[in-house]
Amino acid sequence: MKIRILALTVSLFWLVAAAPARERVTVSIPESHPRLILSAEEIAVMRENALSGREPWHGSWQDLQGRLEECFRPGWHAGVYTGDNSHDYYLAATRDGSFARDLAIAYHISGEGRYARKALEIIGCWLEPDPMPGTLFDPAVRYPNTGMEVARATFPFLYAYDLLCAGGQVPDSTRDRFGDWLRTLLPHVFEGARRWQENDWFDRQYYQNHIAAEVLGLMSMGIVLRDEELVSYAVDCELNARDALDVIEGVILMEGQSPYYREPVDIPPADGEIMDRYRHFSLGGHYGDYVTQPGRALQYCGLTSTILVTLGEMARLNGADLYGWTAPSGECIILPLLYYADFYIHKTTLIKSGFYAGEDDRINTNDTTTFCLWEVARCRFPEEETFRRVLEANERGSMTLHLLGPVTLTHGR
Repeated sequence: MKIRILALTVSLFWLVAAAPARERVTVSIPESHPRLILSAEEIAVMRENALSGREPWHGSWQDLQGRLEECFRPGWHAGVYTGDNSHDYYLAATRDGSFARDLAIAYHISGEGRYARKALEIIGCWLEPDPMPGTLFDPAVRYPNTGMEVARATFPFLYAYDLLCAGGQVPDSTRDRFGDWLRTLLPHVFEGARRWQENDWFDRQYYQNHIAAEVLGLMSMGIVLRDEELVSYAVDCELNARDALDVIEGVILMEGQSPYYREPVDIPPADGEIMDRYRHFSLGGHYGDYVTQPGRALQYCGLTSTILVTLGEMARLNGADLYGWTAPSGECIILPLLYYADFYIHKTTLIKSGFYAGEDDRINTNDTTTFCLWEVARCRFPEEETFRRVLEANERGSMTLHLLGPVTLTHGR
């Protein structure tokens, strides 16, 4: 049974205030898989590249095969989490979902059934418990974080499931159970969005990675469930105070706009910077006794940029062009990719405004800030030479990207 968005959300979200007219975006979800990230044609390109013997795909394919052997060793098992702490869920689901996603990718490259069987085995382990994982999370434990953690941690499972369905590997019983699981998880994402709004976005953090992640969760689950109403709500809906278009417009800064009001320095933003840049500083008072760790602006700006790109990836196969969409004030997904590229080309934070100075250790050391985001950027914007330079300045195929995995294989061109 489809989620009825209007009934669920009218009482949860206020109508967006009057604003300059923006280009509307509609969605249309294909009936068949794949429909989340890669098209059938792109899967064929991935397979051809991986098996061509050419670099960087040859080395990346060998690396993926080597990493996946861990799943086939005696004693390895899925670490299903059914408790009430959404952070523990995040850690366990990210680990197992990432293995399932990469196994599904390996299946499409090699045609070897053992990869598909192991991916289905992992998914099956997460579908087996009763009650299902994510049924109950204690709001007192991760009150501001649960919606974001469920959205990001569940995404690799969705990617794996979509690829396995595209390969005809998922029995009807698993499809039914997987849909039930998503309907168990969805209320946590809605509730996460409600908590942020109800608490004035936890000290006026009106746009940042949590809000983007909740859009990611609603959109990706809706695509897999083939719930067009849910996906439309996530992408462009006046009942949703933070749909994908709002996030693109709000989280990307432009010259002349104001960054987060608590930044303790007066360094105006440039076109394409991400609101999360305030994570450069140690700030408390958002919720309880939590204080942000300093020196993590690049990490969090990279995370939010990755989420924006993943929104763009999902939209492509579902009748919408978020990559080509521009807000009335000029924000668009390509801008942060252009702005942050130089940090990964020159490997220093002593550039541009100097805002990020001292964060050199965040360059290419964390899967939410790695240069391989520009594998996807180069694939979708092949005419942009800046993105080619990022890849030339780094060792392609040596890292995986948060949410999307081994992007040199899936998106490398």
